[in-house]
This record gives sequence, C-alpha cells and structure tokens, in this order.
Amino acid sequence: MAPAARWRGRERLARIGGRAVVSPARDAAWRVLLRLGTGDGRLDESLAGIPELEGLGPRDRALANELITGTVKRRISVDAVLGAFTKASLESTAPDVLEALRLAAFQMLFLDRVPAHAAVDDAVALLAFKGKRVQGFANAVLRQVATGGHATFTDLARGGGQQAWSIRHSCPRWLVRLLRIELGDAAAARFFEAANAAPERCARVNTLKGTAAAAAEALAADGFATSAVPGLPDALIYSGPALERSAPFRAGLVTPQSRGSQLTGLVAAGGVAGGVGGQSPRVLDLCAAPGIKTGHLAARLAGVRVTALDLDPARLAALGDNLTRLGVGGVEVVQGDALELPEAYGAVFGAVLLDAPCSGLGTLGSRPDLRWRRSLSDVARMADLQRRLIAEAGRCVRLGGTLTYAVCTLPKAETVGVVEALLEDGGWSADDLGETWPEMAHPDSHSALLVLPPDHGASGFFIARLRRAATPRQ
Repeated sequence: MAPAARWRGRERLARIGGRAVVSPARDAAWRVLLRLGTGDGRLDESLAGIPELEGLGPRDRALANELITGTVKRRISVDAVLGAFTKASLESTAPDVLEALRLAAFQMLFLDRVPAHAAVDDAVALLAFKGKRVQGFANAVLRQVATGGHATFTDLARGGGQQAWSIRHSCPRWLVRLLRIELGDAAAARFFEAANAAPERCARVNTLKGTAAAAAEALAADGFATSAVPGLPDALIYSGPALERSAPFRAGLVTPQSRGSQLTGLVAAGGVAGGVGGQSPRVLDLCAAPGIKTGHLAARLAGVRVTALDLDPARLAALGDNLTRLGVGGVEVVQGDALELPEAYGAVFGAVLLDAPCSGLGTLGSRPDLRWRRSLSDVARMADLQRRLIAEAGRCVRLGGTLTYAVCTLPKAETVGVVEALLEDGGWSADDLGETWPEMAHPDSHSALLVLPPDHGASGFFIARLRRAATPRQ
C-alpha cells in the first residue's frame, strides 16, 4: 500500500467560506454507489463508462475506483460492523445515508492509509442536505466504527461457521457453503481472499501484430511495467494506467485477457487437427462475442477457417470492432442461436470452442457486484442451459474432432457435471489436459483443468477438451 503521507494532503477537507467541501473522489464514489443501488448499471474492475468519474484527475479517479469496488465487494463485512453500532435497522436506513456510512466504514476497516477523520468528515459533509439530525447520527455511528470497528469485525468474523465466513469474506452464505463443500476450506478461503483483493491485470500479445518483446517495449514507452507468465507465451502481467487508453491497445498489439481465458484459447487451438480431403480444417467459435478468444484462435491457427457465432447483435458489433482492432481477417461472423445451429454445421468442424454462458462466479475479483446479483438457483438454471448447448455444439464436431468447453465459473453443476452429461451419451472421450498442466488438474476430474485464483490469475475457469470418436457408433 502507498504510504499514508501520499494521500493525507488530498484527503483533508478543503474549506471555502467555512463550508466543508467533500473530496472529489469520495463525492464521485458516493454518487456511483447510490446509482448502482437503484439497479442502474453494472461494474467491472476498470469502471469503464462510469459517468461520475469523468473529469477526475488520475489520482482522484484511482481512489474513487478503489472506494467503489471495495465498498461494493465488502458490503456484508461493512454492514455487520455498522449494525453493531446502531440501534436502527440498516434495511430501514435511507439509501443515501446508508451508502455514505458504508463508504466511510469501508475506508476505516480496510484502507489503513486513509485517516479515519477524513473518512468520517467527508461522510458527514455528504449528508449536509439531510439536516443536522442525520449528520449527527452518521457522525456518532462512524466515530464508534473508528474506535472499535476493527475489534468488532475480528469478533464477528471469528470461527468456522457459515455466518463468520460470510462476514470475513463478504460473500453470501449460499456461495460460501457451496464452495467450501466443493473446493475444500483451504482453496475456498484463498479464492474468497483473492476476490476481495485488487485483481491481477493480464494482457495478451496479439502475435498478428508483433512479438511479446515488442509489446513489452511499447507498453514500457507508455508507462507500463510488464512481466511474462510461464506457460502462457502470449501473456503479460502489467501495471500502470488504463490499458485501453494506451497506444499498444489502440494499435491492436495487446488486449486485456485473463490467464484462464488465454489458456482456453491454447487448449482449443491445440485440439485442431488437419483438414479433410486436402481442405484446411474448420473451427467454430460459439457464443463468440466480444471476440477476444476468436482473435486468439485466429492468431494461433494461421490458415484455419474460423466461424464466430453469437446471437446478440450489439455483442456481434463489439466482436467486429475487436477483430478490426486486432487486425484479424478472414473470420466468418454469423448471427445465430447456439441452441439451434444450422443443419449444414453437422459434423463438419474439426474443432469447436464453446465458451458457454455461466454464472460467472470465477470472476468475483473483477466484477465487484456480481456476488450480490447471483443466487443458487442461477447455478442450476445455467447448468441446464449449458447441457443443451454442449449437446448442440457436439453435433457440429466431425469424427475425430474436438470440442473445448470452458466457463468462467466453479460450481460442479456447471463444470464437471456438464461434461459428464455429454460423455455419458457415448461416442466421446476426454483429452487429458491435466497431463500437460498438472498444477491445474481438476481435483475431481484430472482430464479437465480448474484455474483458481490467486495462484493462476484473477479469474477462475473450468476447461475441458472432448474428442469425438473417429468412427461412428454402431
């Protein structure tokens, strides 16, 4: 963490004519939290497209980003502590007051470089329009958090019960229970801890435009520090400003892509066999938008015909824009429903990639509000959809070809269970990916991969590659 002195000057309230002025970062963060509370908008870690942040300088924008994402992620932790210091029900507290309390409490509990008085004073100033009584209430509660909040949090989060885990890691109890059962306590704890930390920033070098060395040099010129990732030849871990604003990004030399996503591309590309009858092999990328994996396949598979299919016109437009930026040509882009693929696709593709819609529970670190938008019923609903998708995708694989199934989630119902459903139908076998990547072999299915934060990047992924029998079933 940065030294407290780096922030102290910015954190103090300025005073104009005796009137307290809230720091721009906190004011913007509070307004974003209020809007998100109404259900207007979704978050990713970059906070791209958040209008309240426009006009902020780089340092204020960085602080606002940290305040927003942290307050959203740590909601259960913060609410548990606030609830210990107020007789009023948090559910009955006005949203504007509650978000100001949460914002200040998050800073005092989880950002040790921010002076408590600055967080409290700004929260009280934000509520000036509510009147002295509300300001007094906020001040009284937050002063108690400042003096006793850490001890209270420690007490509430102590122990092995689901409630304590939920408060400690700020995740819904249903999700805590599910992942503890399926991953075990040690792996689940590390995953939850990573979900509350700043996620790793990973980019893929577009080898159609240049080498990894050239990309690292170009990024360095734009103020980025980079490092390579063993086993992922096109990956660069980076730190610095927003990648999307850099010259290498605009030129298509690099694009943001997590380790798990890049590994998916390597697995799918590795399953492409030669063509039939002297023709080049064909690859089908289903649910392909926004096209980052499509671009990866095209870069890895020179001379291979790639068809990218997605149903959503807006997402297809984003796919087209990304392929243009990356300099990817020759991809056939098709608008269509992956549940109702053309009859002409039957058994003609040497490889199919199905990066299926899922609950996204592997991406809690980069999607701060996702944990509050998912329920256990979503897991079952998505698993049903995935089983139908993988069956339709399998119909398109020619004899001896491969089907790569990938999801950025962890529950077995959406991962191992979906793959097993196809294998049980017969005519398929699983390539042993665990032999190539033993450190990521799935504990319950060695042939598949389980990519778990923080050891393997910021996002959790499940990847399996299934191979259709070379001869038809009798």
